[in-house]
Amino acid sequence: MVNATGRRFVNEGADFRNYTYAKYGRVILNQPDQFAWQIFDSKVTHLLRDEYRIKRITKVTAPTLEALAEKLEGVDSRTFLHEIKSYNAAVDTDTVFDPNVKDGRGTRGVDIPKSNWANTIEQGPFEAYQVGCGITFTFGGLRIDPETAQVLDNGLAPIPGLFAAGELVGGVFFFNYPGGTGLINGSVFGRLAGSSAGDA
Repeated sequence: MVNATGRRFVNEGADFRNYTYAKYGRVILNQPDQFAWQIFDSKVTHLLRDEYRIKRITKVTAPTLEALAEKLEGVDSRTFLHEIKSYNAAVDTDTVFDPNVKDGRGTRGVDIPKSNWANTIEQGPFEAYQVGCGITFTFGGLRIDPETAQVLDNGLAPIPGLFAAGELVGGVFFFNYPGGTGLINGSVFGRLAGSSAGDA
């Protein structure tokens, strides 16, 4: 991923998508003009998820990196080409690429490393997708007693007869949201809230 300055700004290979998508959204929000472009070459485009094939995307393609650079709206094309060249030179091509596991195929000698799934970006045609941020969930923010799931007021006193569970409970997630954990949150605190409400 590159930002408006044409530079990489995050370790794209830190973990699988389910563990990074919420966290990376916040990182993109902090970039100039709050967007980024994801760049792929033809070696890996067949691995892209179905969400890259819907109609409501911003996608550009080009046969060369130079032509792609001119199509990346809002990006410094000269810096982008320099960044790709530096990144390509840093890829550990001795380690085998395996998209199904954290393969340890990373980069060496660049300011922002890529820990896994590093591939050179040099085989056209190239594809780029503009990405930004969206609100997926708000996690309501109600504070509950962790022993009973009873909602607490501003003075931290339990509100009689009011229990909460799931995504309207606050304080469970902050820096990241691993995909699917909302289901566990709902199950655990739902059972607790139901049991506590039944006892009330």
